[in-house]
Amino acid sequence: MAQRIQFLEANLDTFTFNETIEQIEMHIRLQKPIHHTGINADKINLMKKTPRFKQIINDASLINPDGMSVVLAAKLCNRAQLERVAGIDIMIRMLELAATKGYRVYFLGTSEPILEKLICRVKQDYPTLTIAGYHHGFFHQEEEDDVVASIRKSQADLLFIALPSPQKEFFIDNHMIEMNVPVSIGVGGSFDVIAGEIKRAPKWMQKCSLEWFYRMIQEPKRLAKRYLVGNTIFLGHVLQEKMVQKRDV
Repeated sequence: MAQRIQFLEANLDTFTFNETIEQIEMHIRLQKPIHHTGINADKINLMKKTPRFKQIINDASLINPDGMSVVLAAKLCNRAQLERVAGIDIMIRMLELAATKGYRVYFLGTSEPILEKLICRVKQDYPTLTIAGYHHGFFHQEEEDDVVASIRKSQADLLFIALPSPQKEFFIDNHMIEMNVPVSIGVGGSFDVIAGEIKRAPKWMQKCSLEWFYRMIQEPKRLAKRYLVGNTIFLGHVLQEKMVQKRDV
């Protein structure tokens, strides 16, 4: 039986990948808007210093550990055993189900050229998929209302959002009810991977918890600071948690 735990001040659901898919489909049937999100080391760091971001994440209806750093840290601190549920894997599985079950899908995020590649790829891979709409992620604040109106008008069942954090979380928090999409899912860099712009780490690297390293060597300018500095900060949070545990014993 899955439960919600709190670790490093973040709420986390203990659902497996398959259980998470079942939950998403249940919420599509219910037609009541919810926010699905994933937690990784970078988000933990951001939650520690941004109270509103922390509140939005912890209020989400579905919260998966989307990063082996969180899974390993929970194990180190003798917390509930967690299964990594990656956003890209959720996206791919839900596209497969949407193509067979008729769920309407909306894509929001990344640059216009990459988004166009994504749409072409998705149409090739899932010819029966109903694409309710799509919009690039480089819109100005004054255009936000138009983007929200487009999403609402699309009557999408699933909204995949590939905006950076905390932008996507703030966007969902501000507009989830107005957009009226049953499930809004933040999927990070998944658009770029599916579009073929970025390669995903080989399976062996994923299993060895080295996917972050594979991503960093592909985009060193953008990700080196995030991973090298960010992971060090995250490790500090984990060690502090471990020390508190020992003190309380």
